[in-house]
Amino acid sequence: MKNYKAMLTEDLLKAVVNEQKLSFKGKNTIVRKNKISRKSKLITIVTGVRRCGKSTLLKKEFDDVETALYINFEDPRLDSFDLGDFIKIEKIAKEEGKKYFLFDEIQNVPEWEKYIRSAHDGGRLIYISGSNASMLSRELGTRLTGRYLQMELFPFNYVEYLNFKDLKAGSASFKKYMNDGGFPEFLQASNLDYLRTLLRDIIIRDIAVRRNIRNEHQLVRLATHILSNIGKEFSFNNVTKLLSIKSVRSTIDFCDYLKESYLIEMIPRHSYSIKQQILNPKKAYCIDTAMAKANSLSFNEDLGRMLENMVFLHIRRSAKEIFYFKNQNTECDFLVKQNGQVVSAIQSCWNINEDNMKRELEGLKLAMKSTRISKGIIITFDQEDELDGIPLIPAWKWMQNDYLSLPTIR
Repeated sequence: MKNYKAMLTEDLLKAVVNEQKLSFKGKNTIVRKNKISRKSKLITIVTGVRRCGKSTLLKKEFDDVETALYINFEDPRLDSFDLGDFIKIEKIAKEEGKKYFLFDEIQNVPEWEKYIRSAHDGGRLIYISGSNASMLSRELGTRLTGRYLQMELFPFNYVEYLNFKDLKAGSASFKKYMNDGGFPEFLQASNLDYLRTLLRDIIIRDIAVRRNIRNEHQLVRLATHILSNIGKEFSFNNVTKLLSIKSVRSTIDFCDYLKESYLIEMIPRHSYSIKQQILNPKKAYCIDTAMAKANSLSFNEDLGRMLENMVFLHIRRSAKEIFYFKNQNTECDFLVKQNGQVVSAIQSCWNINEDNMKRELEGLKLAMKSTRISKGIIITFDQEDELDGIPLIPAWKWMQNDYLSLPTIR
């Protein structure tokens, strides 16, 4: 027996469009660091983890624009929407005098990129959001090369968090930020079940459904394991054996899917050999510390690793080429590349004391020497000092600036 798809009528689509438009009118928002421009003629793509504020960013820019048509493709009434239904959207837009097209979670529509290319070539002004990084690398890369601008959105950074919670910068508010994270809806509700449900939504809706994976429980176990071991070295071989995953290839693929969904990031050990870089163990970090705490088994009370994750996220908002440094005796948490060249070395340490001072300084300095750079800093929770020419900077000061900048607040 054939499965027949329920046809979407133009009247239903019009009703959905009008209802969704009302859903964000007058919604309170805060100013984000990311800005959307209505002046660009290129397709604007906003990607980021589910519920980090992508829709709100679009809505804030177009809240008072009557010529904007907004559609969220996660609406269950649009489950059967396909490529041909864009013709009906075009008709609605023409009838209602719409100039801007805002498509939220458009990756739910098969072959959506074919329409977007055609519409852009026809002069449409298009803004898209999505929760999957592969949307950019695969679909857009092949069909929309040179036609789009990419913007990645993260949960609130420290400054945005302060504005949202109406707090002042300092060690107390920073420690609260470490515990709260930056998901806007969680900051309003403060219910850990929200973050646990969100994790399952990411795994099931953004990964399992899209990748046709039936055993989502294995993905959940893998994600929980990674979130419980933030900042620790791991190898795909060891994880495969530990979690009884059927093959190393499956583990690699699963980790790639978790990364595509923006839930985690994995960084390699620095090496000038690409082959060695691939073979070396990786380190993983979570998109949000509160998310990691709520869904892990051992991350809750490790303040040093929580700070390390926060430092990584602050770097990642401005840079994509991030590595860690390690040799037989020492380690440095982060090396940052720009245009293929290492430009900075950053050590994260909750508190520098007599027991760890030598180790932390030696690791940072050897990383600087090995990569021939002069810029190195140590980010602490609340220590401000200089040791042997190396600045110690409190995280709450450092995170009010771009990651390479020294704080201007004293």
